[in-house]
Amino acid sequence: MPASFLANMNPLKPAIDLLRSVIKPRGKTGPGDDLLEHLQEVIGYRFRSAGLLKQALTHKSSITPEDTKGLLSNERLEFLGDAVLNCLVTEHLYLTHPDKSEGQLSKIKSLIVSRKILGEIAVTFNLGKYLIFGISEERSGGRKRMSTLSNAFEAVLGAVYLDGGLSASKIILEKFLFARIPEFVKDERNVNYKSKILELSQRDGFGIPRYVTVESTGPDHAKEFRVRIEIAGLPLGEGVGTNKKIAQQNAAQIASLNYSKEDIESRLKGEGKNELVSD
Repeated sequence: MPASFLANMNPLKPAIDLLRSVIKPRGKTGPGDDLLEHLQEVIGYRFRSAGLLKQALTHKSSITPEDTKGLLSNERLEFLGDAVLNCLVTEHLYLTHPDKSEGQLSKIKSLIVSRKILGEIAVTFNLGKYLIFGISEERSGGRKRMSTLSNAFEAVLGAVYLDGGLSASKIILEKFLFARIPEFVKDERNVNYKSKILELSQRDGFGIPRYVTVESTGPDHAKEFRVRIEIAGLPLGEGVGTNKKIAQQNAAQIASLNYSKEDIESRLKGEGKNELVSD
């Protein structure tokens, strides 16, 4: 008698089939096949191996505890995608900016491959909608978290590379990233003021700026930090933000407005003014 017939004779089979139809796999939320098809249309690339795309969308929160190395999540593809991204962005900047030095190209590249920019790119085609999360990550807003979105974008790029090679990966970046590089570079919000003020301070022999947390206010879930920046021991401005990094960046922006080598030298001699622009 065929084994398939014996299996169908199992009196518990109807109950088991019913349970399978109503119980989802352990703590996972994610897209169905229709959404995966749609994502391929959106990015303009059809996978030969759909499993690669699904893994690229699988956040570590959705895998079982037994996978202690995260081999079933998108972290390995993110690692690969990061390398592919850096290679292709470097090539693009080298070819399109023959007038810029190595240092200038490095600054632009640092901005373009940052989490902020990659997160913005991911938002433009709603990548968060397609990600596969555990229940807790879903509830905590993972679909809108910029770091998660930027990592997922790199993972998708890594999957495209494995499936279609470097040329396919370049097409993805040409569609979503390369054309917007001039826009990102000109956007004042993308200036790294901490790097800018560091360069000025070191250039003029004042050493490394010091950031001092003046105060933190508000409840744990809605903290606000105030940070003062000091150059050569002199306060050059204060900034506020929802975390120390943002507050430091804002303080550095204020310091950039206040910065003057001559004024700092005069103040160090006790001759200068102490009127500063504040946040």
